[in-house]
Amino acid sequence: MSGRPMKTQLALPTGIKKLTNIAVVRLKKHGVRFEIACYKNTVGAWRDGFEKDIDNVLQTTQIYNNVSKGIFAKEEDLLKAFGSADEKVVAKLILETGEVQVSDKERKNTFDNIFRDAVNVLVDKCVNPETNRPYPPGMIERALREVHFQVDPTKSAKQQALAALPRLRKVFPIKRAAMRFRFTVPAERAQATLDMLLGERATIEEQTGSEIVCTADPSVYRTLDKFAKDTSVQLEVVTMAVMEGGVSETFQETARGAAASGPGDADGRNVGAYAMRDLEGALAGAVPGGDGEAKMARAKIVARREAAVPGSDGSAAAGVRTEVLYPRGPIAGVPEEHASRRERFAPIDEIQVGWQVELRRRGGSSVVDAVFFSPDGVLHKSFADARREAMRAKREGA
Repeated sequence: MSGRPMKTQLALPTGIKKLTNIAVVRLKKHGVRFEIACYKNTVGAWRDGFEKDIDNVLQTTQIYNNVSKGIFAKEEDLLKAFGSADEKVVAKLILETGEVQVSDKERKNTFDNIFRDAVNVLVDKCVNPETNRPYPPGMIERALREVHFQVDPTKSAKQQALAALPRLRKVFPIKRAAMRFRFTVPAERAQATLDMLLGERATIEEQTGSEIVCTADPSVYRTLDKFAKDTSVQLEVVTMAVMEGGVSETFQETARGAAASGPGDADGRNVGAYAMRDLEGALAGAVPGGDGEAKMARAKIVARREAAVPGSDGSAAAGVRTEVLYPRGPIAGVPEEHASRRERFAPIDEIQVGWQVELRRRGGSSVVDAVFFSPDGVLHKSFADARREAMRAKREGA
C-alpha cells in the first residue's frame, strides 16, 4: 500500500442548489435575507411593464437565503416575513420591491450607456446660442467629465442631461434648441393665438391663412399644448430641435458690461470677449481661477495657427465627418465588438420583428450613435423612441 493520500470527492448537500449566470433580487425583512434567481436583463422589463409572464423572469420560484451558496429559505421564515409560504406569491413580492444585485462590470456598462445617452441628448437638443449649431459629441463628452457629471441610474439620460445644462453654461455657451410648431386656427381665434405666442416669447416665422408657424423654447410646450386643447386649436410639432447645419467648434463670448455680465469672481474679474478653438482653453478660460489665463493664451495661439492654414477662414462652424461602424442592418447582426449594444437593443426585436439599426461615430468622438429603422423604414434617433414605437405597434396589432 502506497503512502499517497486517497482523493475523496465531497457530495453536494441535498439542501443546496447552485445557479450561475443569473440576476439576484434581494429583500431583507424581519432580520432575514431573502433572494430569488432571475434571468439577466428581465427584472427591469418586468418592473416597467414590458414583460407580463413571471415565468420568463424567474429561473425558479424557489426562495433562497443565499443564491450564490444555494441555501434555501425556511418555510417558517417565509410565514413570519410574508404571511404566506406560497413561493410564487413571495417571489412576486421580492421581484417588485427587492434590490437587484449587479456585478461591477454590469454596473459600469449601465453607467457608460447612460453617459453616452446623455451626451447624445445634449448633441441632439442643445446648440451654441452664438451660432445656433450643435456641439460635436467629443466636446460635450469632455465637458461633462470636466464638470464631474455623475450618472444616476435611477433617472433617465434625458433628465440628467438637461439637469447638467446650468453647469455646462459655466464652461461654454449652450442652450436648449428651440422647437418649431405649427398651429392650425380658425380665423376668429387667430389674434388670440398670436397674442398668446408673443406672450410666451415665441418667434413667428410664417402666417398664411389658417396656419401659424413659430419657434419657441421647449419649456413652453406644455403651455402651448394646454392652450390648444382649451381652445380646440390644432397644434403640431414640426421640428424637435431647430438648428443650423454643421457643428459649432468655437466658444464665443462677448463682453456686455458689468450689468449684463453679472458680478465677477473673487478678484473682481469678468470673462471678456474671446474666441477659442480648443476645448481645454475654453474650460480653463470660462471658469475663473487656476491656470486659466495660461490655457487661454495657448488656445489663442491654436486659433491663430488654424486661421493661418490656407483655405481656413477661422469660422465658428465646420462640417463633421461621420464614420459608419455598422451599416443599416438587423439588430442580431451587430458585430461582436458592439455586443453590449446588440444585447441592449435585442428587446426591440422581441417586441416587434423587423427592426434595423445603424451604428455611427461622429467627429472622431469615442461616442457611438445608434439610429433605428422600423419595419416600415421610419427613422428613430434613440433606443427609447424605437422601443416605444415597437410597443405601440404591438398593442395596435394585438
